[in-house]
Formats: sequence, C-alpha cells, structure tokens
Amino acid sequence: MAVLSYRSSLSLDNDRDTYLQIPAPTESLHGSTAELQRAPTVDATSGKPSWRSLFVFTTRQHIAVIAIALLSSFLSALLKPTLAIFFGKIFSIFTKFGLGVLDGHDALVAISKWCVALVCLGGAAWVIEGAFLSSWMVFGELQAKCVREELFVGMLDKEMEWYDLRQDGIGSLLIRIQTQIRELQMGVSQPMGFLVYEIFGSLAALGLAFYYSWKLTLVVIATFPVAGVVFFLVSMQLGPAIEAQKRELTKASKYANTAITAINTVKAYNGQDQEVWQYYDTIKKVAASYLIQARCNAAQFGITKFLMVGLFVQGFWFGLVLVKQGMDPGAVLTTFYACLAAMQGLETVLPQWLVLKKGMSAGQTLKAIMIQVKHGRVVTNMVGSFRPSSCEGDIEVKGVSFAYPSNIQQNVLNDAEFFFPAGETTFIVGTSGSGKSTLSNLLMKYYEPSRGEILVDGNPISTLDSAWLRQNITLVQQQSVLFNETVLQNIEFGRSRPAARRDILQATRTADLEQTLLELPDGLHTIVGSNGKSLSGGQQQRVAIARARLRDAPIVILDESTSALDQASREKVSKTVREWRRGKTTIVITHDVSQILDDEYVYVLEHGNVVQEGYRNKLAEKKHGTFASFLPEAQTPDSDMLVMGMRRNSEPSSPNRLGSPVGEFDERVPQREGYISKFFGMQQTSPNGLNRAIAPPTVALGGGAAQANVLRADNIWLTPLVPTDDGTFQTFRSSEPRQPEVGPIKPWVALPENCQQQSPPLQIDFNSPTFPEPSASRTKKLRIRPPAIDTSVPIHPDAHSPIELTIQPPQSSEETLRSLATRKPASLRRILGTIWPTLKWRDRCVLCFGFFAALIMAGGTPAFAYVFAKLLQVYYLTENQDAEALRWALVLLAIATVDGIATFCSHYALEHSGQTWVNTLRVEALKRIMAQPRSWFDKERNSPSRLNECLDRNAEEMRNLIGRFAGPIFTTFWMLASSIAWAFIITWKLTLVAIACGPVMYAATRTFNWFSSKWENKSNQASDYTSSIFTETFANIRVVRALTLEDHFKKKHSNATADTYKTGIFRALYSGAIYGLTDTLSYMVTAVVFYYGAIVVTQRELPVSSVLEVVNLLLFGIANAVSMLNLVPQINTSRTTATHMLYLANLPLRASHETTGTRRLANPFPIALTNLSFTYPGRPKTLSRVSLTLTAGSCTAIVGPSGSGKSTIASLLLGLYSPDASPPNHPAPLTFNNIPVSECNITSLRSFIAFVPQQSLLFPSSILSNITYGLPEGSPFANIEGASLAAEEAGIHEFVMSLPNGYATLIGEGGMGLSGGQAQRIAIARALVRRPKILILDEATSALDAVSAEAVRDTVRRLLDRGRESGEGGIAVLVISHGVEMMKIANEVVVIEAGMVVERGGFDELRRKGGAFSRLIGVKVTLGDVDQRRAMTPINGMGRNRESWAWMRKSSV
Repeated sequence: MAVLSYRSSLSLDNDRDTYLQIPAPTESLHGSTAELQRAPTVDATSGKPSWRSLFVFTTRQHIAVIAIALLSSFLSALLKPTLAIFFGKIFSIFTKFGLGVLDGHDALVAISKWCVALVCLGGAAWVIEGAFLSSWMVFGELQAKCVREELFVGMLDKEMEWYDLRQDGIGSLLIRIQTQIRELQMGVSQPMGFLVYEIFGSLAALGLAFYYSWKLTLVVIATFPVAGVVFFLVSMQLGPAIEAQKRELTKASKYANTAITAINTVKAYNGQDQEVWQYYDTIKKVAASYLIQARCNAAQFGITKFLMVGLFVQGFWFGLVLVKQGMDPGAVLTTFYACLAAMQGLETVLPQWLVLKKGMSAGQTLKAIMIQVKHGRVVTNMVGSFRPSSCEGDIEVKGVSFAYPSNIQQNVLNDAEFFFPAGETTFIVGTSGSGKSTLSNLLMKYYEPSRGEILVDGNPISTLDSAWLRQNITLVQQQSVLFNETVLQNIEFGRSRPAARRDILQATRTADLEQTLLELPDGLHTIVGSNGKSLSGGQQQRVAIARARLRDAPIVILDESTSALDQASREKVSKTVREWRRGKTTIVITHDVSQILDDEYVYVLEHGNVVQEGYRNKLAEKKHGTFASFLPEAQTPDSDMLVMGMRRNSEPSSPNRLGSPVGEFDERVPQREGYISKFFGMQQTSPNGLNRAIAPPTVALGGGAAQANVLRADNIWLTPLVPTDDGTFQTFRSSEPRQPEVGPIKPWVALPENCQQQSPPLQIDFNSPTFPEPSASRTKKLRIRPPAIDTSVPIHPDAHSPIELTIQPPQSSEETLRSLATRKPASLRRILGTIWPTLKWRDRCVLCFGFFAALIMAGGTPAFAYVFAKLLQVYYLTENQDAEALRWALVLLAIATVDGIATFCSHYALEHSGQTWVNTLRVEALKRIMAQPRSWFDKERNSPSRLNECLDRNAEEMRNLIGRFAGPIFTTFWMLASSIAWAFIITWKLTLVAIACGPVMYAATRTFNWFSSKWENKSNQASDYTSSIFTETFANIRVVRALTLEDHFKKKHSNATADTYKTGIFRALYSGAIYGLTDTLSYMVTAVVFYYGAIVVTQRELPVSSVLEVVNLLLFGIANAVSMLNLVPQINTSRTTATHMLYLANLPLRASHETTGTRRLANPFPIALTNLSFTYPGRPKTLSRVSLTLTAGSCTAIVGPSGSGKSTIASLLLGLYSPDASPPNHPAPLTFNNIPVSECNITSLRSFIAFVPQQSLLFPSSILSNITYGLPEGSPFANIEGASLAAEEAGIHEFVMSLPNGYATLIGEGGMGLSGGQAQRIAIARALVRRPKILILDEATSALDAVSAEAVRDTVRRLLDRGRESGEGGIAVLVISHGVEMMKIANEVVVIEAGMVVERGGFDELRRKGGAFSRLIGVKVTLGDVDQRRAMTPINGMGRNRESWAWMRKSSV
C-alpha cells in the first residue's frame, strides 16, 4: 500500500497544475440528489391500507364490468330473502297442517306449488350466480392488467436515480411487485364478490325481517353494536401484523435468493448451513407475525358463531310473546330465517377476510410505488427535445462533478475536464473506482451532473433528446447483457429498422463471432437464454460487439468490451474494431495500456480526478507519473510480450443505496450468534449485528438479485413432475431420524456424535508478521456447529428423488408452457398426507385438538337444527309453552357458547399447524436445494427466481390448505354425515330421497373442480410469462435504454398482458357457468326434499315435528356443502403451489455426488488429474483426457482461449461437478492424496480450498461477514484480526478503514456500492483469511489495476515462499488467467484448447516454443505496423482538434 501512497503524491503532472482546486459551491437542495436521498421508502409513504386501496387502479373503462358485477351481486343476494320467503311459506303450510287448519290434499297442493317455484328460482340462480362469479373474476383480471400496464409504462420513464435509490435494490422491488399484483388480484376478485354479495344479501334479509316484524328484528339484532365493538378490538392487531409479515418475508426472500444465486460461492465455502440457519431465523419471525393474524381471525370466527346461534335466545322468547298476541307463526319463522341469513353472510365473509386485508395492503403498496413513479422528482434539466440533423461526434466535458444518489457525500468525479474530438480514438485509464464507467453513464444521460456540463457537437447534453442521443452513442459494457431471444434477434436489437443479411454477417465478422455460430446448435437462431447464460462470457461479449457494429453509431464507448476474450481473440477483435472505427469517435475505457498506441490520447483518472492527460508516448516518459504505474514490467527492451490488465466492473453498474449506519462497532469483539444457542432457542440480541444471520433490518438483497430475477424469462416451470409410477406423492420424510428435542426449535438437522470435528489443522506455518497467530484471548470459544448435511453416515437407498427429474432440451418459453399445461397438480389427499410426518409431537397435539374442535363444530350444526325444530314446535303447543320455550332457549345458549369456543380453537389450532407445516417445508426445501449438485441448478426449471417464488408465494398459499380449507372441509364432511345419519334414524325414506340426489351433486362439483383447476393452470402460466418480460426489462433497464428498446419491450409486454387477460376472461366464463349450475342443483334438491316431506306428512306416515327435524337437518347440510363450492377455485390455486413446494421438500438429500464420499483427509496432496474427461449435461464434451498434478508449494497456471474449459477444472476440484467415470481397470480421473474424489468427504475437502471466482459476489451484510463467510465458528480466524490481516494482503484494508463504519459497513445490494475491483479484493481477502492449502484464482485480478494486481501477485509469492520455508510443502496455487503477468508467477503453464491439454511447461520455455502458447499471448505490435501519427478530423464548421481545444481551455483559465 506504500506504493499506492507514493504514486498518489507524485502523479500530478504539469498539465494538471493549471487546474485550480476551487471548493464546490453550496448547492440548494431543491432539485438535487439530496432531495431524492431523503425521499421516503414505499413502506413510509404507503399509509394505512383501507377499502379504497383495493380500487386504486380502477378506471372509467372498468365501470361496465363493475356495474354488471354489482347488479349480479344484488340479484344473487336477492335469492337469499326470496329463499327465506319460500321457506317461510312452506313451513307455514306445515304448521297449519299440524294445527289442523289444512287437510292433507290442500297442504300437498300448496307445498307442490312452492316447490315448482323453487325449481324456477334455481334456473334463475344459474344465470345470476354464473354472471356474479364471472364478472368479479373479470374485474380482478382487469385490475391486474391495469397495474401491470401502468407500472410498466411508469417505470420505463423513470430516471436511473429512482432505480438506484430503491432501499432493497431493484431486484427486491421486482419480486415484491409481482407478489403484490397477485394479492391485489385475489383480493378484488372472488373474495370481494362474496363480500358485496353477502352485504347485499344481509341487507335484503334484514329488510325482509323488518318488513315481517320490526319488533322481533330489533330484539334479535340488539347485540350487533356490542359485537361490532368487540370485532374492532380483536382486529386492531391484524393490519400491523400483515405489514410485519410482509417485511420479514421480503427479508427471507432476499436470503434465499442470494444463497441460490451464489450457489457456487456458498458451496465452495461450505456456507449451506449458515444460509439455512439464517433463513430459518427469519422464517420464525414470519410465523410469529402470521400467528397474530390467525388469532385475530379465529376470534372473529368465534364471536360470529356465538352471535349467530345466540341471537335466537332472546328472539324466540320474544317471538313467543308475539305469537300469543296473535302474530302468524309463519311470519315469526320468516323473520328468524332472514336474521339467520344475515348472520350467515358474515360467517361466509370471514374466511376471506385475511385475503381482503392482504389485498388492501397490496393495493396500498402498489399505490405508493405508483406515486413514486408518477410524482417522484423529475430531473427537468435532463429532459430535452432537440434532435440535430446529424452527429459529428465531438464531445466536451467541462468541469463535471458527480456523486451517485446512493452516496451523495462522495463525489465520483471532481471538476473533470475531457475533450473527445470527432473522428479520434481516446483512451481512459485509471484505478478501480476512479470514475471511468461513471463518465460513460453520464454520456449516456443516465444521470445529471451535479456541476458542470457536457456538450455533444457543441450542444448541451441536457437539451438533446434522450432517444436521439442514445441512437448516436453506443455503449458496450464489460458485462454484456443479452435478452432471452435468438442470437440474431440480439444482434438486430442494435438497429431499429430491419437489417440486411449482409449487414448481419459483417457485424459477426467484426466481432469474430463466426466460429461461435458454427458451434451453436441452431446458429444465428439459437436462443441464448435469459441474460445469455447459454453462452460463455467471451461469446456474450462478441454478440454485444456485433450488436454495436450493426448499430454503427457515430460515437462508441467500449468499456472493457473484450476483457473476457483470450489474448489472441482480443487482438483479432481489437484489430477489426480499429478498422471499423477509423475516422469515427471512439472512447475506450480500459486497464490494458498495452493496446494503446503511442500516438493515441489518454486520460488518467484517480479518485475522480483527471491526474494526467496526453499522448501515450509522452505520458510513458514520466517515470513517476500515474500512467507509468500502469505500464507492465514486461515492457522492457528484451521483452516482446503484451501484458493485459483487464478491468471488471470498475464502477458499480447500478450503485446501491447506502445502508444506514449500524450501531457502535467494537472491532475487537465480533458480534456473532452461535448456532447452538439458536438451536436451543437461546436468542442473543446484539445491536452490532455484523453476522449475516443477525444483520440489521437495512441489510438488503444480496448481489445477483437482479441477475436472479431476469431468469424469470426462462422456460417457466409451473408444475413439477409429479410421480408417474404409482401416481402418488412419496410421504414426506424428515431428512434425519426424529429424536427428542430440547427447546422450542425443531432440530431439522441431526447432531451426530462427531459433530465437533473441525477441519484438519493447516500444515503451513503462518507465524509471520503478515499472519500472526491469534492469541488465546482473541480466539472465540469453540462452539458446536451442526452440519447442514451429515456426510459421515452411510448412504441408504434414499438417493433418488420421489419426483423424477428429467433433462429436457432447450426450448422456447411458449413450447415450455404448452408442455407444462399437460401436467396436473397432486390431489388433496396426497398433499394433506404430508402434514403429519413433518410435525413434532407438540404440533401434532395441536393439530389433533384443532380437528377435535372442528368435530365439535360439526356436531353444533345438527344440534342447533334439532333445538331449532324443538323451538318451532313450541309455537303450536297448546300447553306449557313458556316452560318449553325457556328450556330450549337455554339449551340453545349452551350450544352457542360451546360452538363459539370450538370455532376459535379450531381455526387457530389449524392455522398454527399450517404455519408449522409450511415453516418445516420451507427450511427443508432450502436445505435440500442447497444439497443438490451444481448441475441441478443449470436446469431451466430450477432458476433462482422460480425457486424463490416457490419458497415465498407458493408456501404462503399452500398454508391455506390446512389453515383455511381443511377445517371447513372436515367440519362440512362430519356435519353432512351426522345430519344424514340423524335424519336416517328419524325417517329413512325422506333421507334416502335426499341421498339419491348425491351423485348428481358430486358430478357437478367434480366438473367445477376440473374446469377451475385447468384454467387456473393456464392463467398462472400466462401470468408468469408476462412477469418474466416485466422482470427482464427492468433488471436490464440500462441496456434497454442504451439500445432504445423501450418500444420493443413495451409492445412485447403489452401483448403478453393482453394474452394473460384473454386467458383470464375464458377462465372466468367457464368457472362462472359451472358454478351457477352447481348452485342450481342445490335448489332442485331442496325442492325434492320439501315435496317428498309433504307426501310423507300428508299420508300420516310421520308427525309434522319429525319431518320438520329431518328437513332442517338436510337443508343445513345441503347449504354447508354448497358453501364449500365457493372455495374450489382458491383450493385449486393452493393445490398447484403445494405441489411445487412438496417437490422441493422431497428432493433427494444424499443423491448428489457430494455426499457419496466419507473419507476425511489430513492432507490433500498430491492432487492428480489422470485422463480426466467431463461433459456438462446436454452439451458437447468440455474436457477430454486432461492430466495434471498439483503438489504442495507449486503454482500452476491454466491458460487457453475463451470457452476451452479452464474454469471447469476449478469446478471439478471444488467438487461442484463430478468427472466422467474412467474405464474399468484405469486409475480414477481425479484423486486427492491418492484417494478418488468420489470417496472423499467433499465438505472437509472444501475446507482446504479457497476459491476466487471471476465474477465476485458480495453478500448483503457487513464487510467483516463477507470476508469471514463460511468459516467454522470455532475457527481462530473468524474475527476482526484475521479479516483485517487478510484485507491487508488483498490491498483493501486501507479503503475499508477509510469508510465511516469500517468493517461494519454494509455492502451488497441495499448496502454501499463498490466498484468491481473493490469487490474482487474483498473476495480475495475472503479466500486468504481461511489460510487454505489450495488457492484457486479464476481471473482473480481481472478487475484490478496494474498496481493492485501486482500487490496480489506479491501476496501469492509470499504465500508460496512461506509454505516452502515451513518444511511442509506449503500451499498449492492454481491460476486461471488471460493475463501474462499472472502466468509468469507459475512454475508450470498448462495450455488448454477445446478441452484438451496441448502444451505444458515453464513460461519462458513455452514462449520460445512458438506454439499454441505463443499464439495465445500474442506478439507486441510495433509502431511500424501503423502510421506514426494520424491526421486529426476537425468538426465541420468548428475546426477544433485537441491542440485548439487545449489552447482555448488554457486561455479561459
């Protein structure tokens, strides 16, 4: 780091002395980024959810649908009082017959007429009920369509600052938006329809009750005001609990998404256990919030049930008084039935109440997002409309300062001055984080400079039309973003008008893409996959260059556009690009100064300042200047080698919000919570939550969230492959044997006897000034860490998934949707059969208690019907009326009390059991996902976004199966069974007639279920496809804007939204028609029961009282059975999601090659690759007969062209994949210490290895937690001392200590944005802190400048030297690199081409050979190959070149 300080103090040259360091003037906060920084988040602005929140997106175009929905709801509600009138008339006839007023014939004729009227009413109900359900479902589809369209258009117009300032990052926002749209749609469709229906019905019923007897009605509803107050009190906690659950679910989703997206890093550092524990800790908080909601809802159910039955106590007493005063008993019965119908409406709405509340919350959240989108700060200075007729390409940057909105305190550019004359190529070099990529962001008009201005052809950039500007400036970034289209379509995105085939071929030649196209299965028509993941990094960069070539803009910015290519390919592409860009304005941002010719102009940036500028040959002469520090040591008179120092992501492509400062941080005491204390429920709270597992709430979605989200555009897996052999779900099995537990937390992982085993002590002596051995006082107390996967237990035949996985060839999203449409979700019986095995004994007791209470509820209805019939008899008793009325009224009160308590207990116990079930499945699913082999994650259906959706939304919906649906279904079943049995005892004839109608009702119900399930699947598929387009667009919003593809994606999303809406319309129409039919059948069955009851009574076979009892029993049973039909659509939704979730929870835990070995090695050396071959599933052979040996103290470099299989070797050494099996009687292809890798314990093997990947990923936590990630808790290096020493070795310590919170600074998405070089150095520190025996560096210095890269190389040399001096061999280093300087530190260089070793030997030996290695690293270009100086191209009418601009600048100063 001393070199860095020295360089900084001497790097300012004479030119820079002319710049006066004037303090920045104080700016008004109005219109500045400071205003945006203080803008409240969605949660803060969302306000309190209300009923209006459900209709935020309702427009005038929706009025017609709402009118039909309200009219059909009103007519449907009128069916209730009409039915009550019919029942009253029929019972009045029965009563008159019992009193002898009517004879048998007259009574039968009168009842027959009313039965015919019932059938006619049923026919009307078919149309009315069908229109009712269809119209509300259509309204839900309209709301979802409107939300999608408004949000898409609104977000497409937002400035980049808005995206950068999302508190949890744009990836988290996209997940949240899709979830909220789903909840809003569910809230405003069926549940809202049932609510309106019941309101109309209850009001009509109460109106009818008042009409027949206002006195009796007032007495009956006298308890309503008291009930309302009680309802309000028990519901006060409901809203806050929903919001709290939403926050914790978002956090859990982040953790799971990060773990799955960064699966390579998690596995390489044995972080599976940490990820699952962290997820489990958050899920417990989700459960706590939901149980508060469950208690509130259960209390509402209990109170409603008590009132619904208890209101008859005072009502019948007063009704008797009215009958004695001469009132018609039929009018009293009609009043009772009307009041009962009103109360039943409330009971029907309650199961939907949580859905409605969540819909309100979702509507309010989406409203808040729309407010921010529509009324957020508009950067008026950025809105221009001037479109010049042509673009010459002259760019001038005058005194520009800029700070990203996520960190407005730190300027990334300071008074920067640049001039890019038309027709010339200009280079910008600098250290990581110096502001190079920021300049390209400003030129693309992504941001507004805080000071200064940018001129294009003399026009201020703020006055230029953004679309015109981006059509004339093309930015090619290092991380090339490709869309989920064909290669041809991705190239054609470069031009708005259709491109000729000749132009396409020319673009592919410029990018050296021809050979790649020949290797692709469908050539130009090969689908690249989401984010281009089916192509290698180099292939993606070639496509991006071809896209830019087709666009052929006057100005092109190349930001490390060839960094992923090997040396020879890079030189070839650079040559063709130079030919293409001759005479055109080109800006090249790079770390590689060797590609700069002597006559080319260079700007040198450091800490946001232009510290040097001039022609390369002049800058190179200044030996102590900043530019000289970038010159490679290889560039000496006796060397002819090129040195490539590539930069990766030197600026954060999407700077993230600066996390809130954490609490006071004691760097000497790492604040980490032990897993064992978690295991036994002993939570330790700490304000300094540095560990990811207990990070502050501001910790956000980890790096890669947006990358995970764009994978939604993949072939969408909507239903898992259900078992086909026997058609049954395998019963859920816990991953470990059930055992007695201590504490409230279920040990979902076993604690084997050898759980205290730690990794073998390292054999290298690190007792040096660089790595002092931590003292005992600093060493944390050794804690037991339960392994996520017990690999020491012999494997039994449990190694196959209960749901068979198949490998499918790549196909388009539409083909996938069609193939998945044929798959069906599992049956309810199979799904519910998995509940019992997942629960421990206490939760099983709760579940049994819940069903016992439900059984009491089931008995309550027939008991009420029996007592109700007895009370009816009181009205035509001739003696003892008062005594009988009092007797049966008290019995009714007792039934009401017991029924109310049982209702509360049943609902809460079942919700509790459902939450426990989902908790267990969630954790088990994530645990098993983490245990899958790396190849499993490569499959299309296992994309991070899809897996995260299963863990998040699917789990929430599947809980309803037991929490909301199991209780009513169980109760209805026993209620119906007990009612039929009771009725059978009283009169078997009438009961048999009712039962005979059962098959017809069953067939209708099954038809409704089939249609609902089928169209639910189709609707889900269409919705997911639309969501994938939404996510792909905004996860890559920079590229969409750079290529001016807004109209393309707007049209694509609009078409997908229209298709989704069309599918929803058909779903609504089919569901409504079948629903109306099933309701009609219930009317007809009721008419049959009444008619045959009249025959039995009039023929004197049974007394009137017995028939009334049976009719009541059957009518209540039929009504409850029909009410279950309302739940069918929602049950089918939960069935589909539960099938997905159970698929994940039943993944094989020990089928991976990672769990087959059990041998723990004390020393991994020697490592031998013997004729190793490897093939990725579904791809051509990647490696063929590779032989290589790694020994302690050796340093081996693996080099080769892009896509040759270099990184695959690293993956095999880490155990991420298993090599192809060797032929019989041949040595194992990969051995550690002469032990085949298949016999080695992979977890312990990985403890020897540290891996630095090419694309470094930061977890959403503190810098300390990122460095110490995955270390065993007993490790003496998992502390601030070890982390800081490793950071010093990686060259990042000084930067960390310069931050306000030091090692407690939150990074990752939602934390402070870091440049690519800074992130890579943290990844290097993560590798070094472990003191590994094997260090794998996969392009580990690609994002570093020359000085930082040299510091890392020095660290590697010191590690090798110390290891050799220790006498134990030391460390083995495997370097995978395109950089020549990294190759030089290796003892042996192995050249791989097309998966085969073509050369090996020392660096100098291979260089002199003139073979593949010489071709790979290339030969230095001499100045004779190009013109010494090229003529400047002045701008027409301006006559300016660099000299004239420099003269004008000095004159102005």
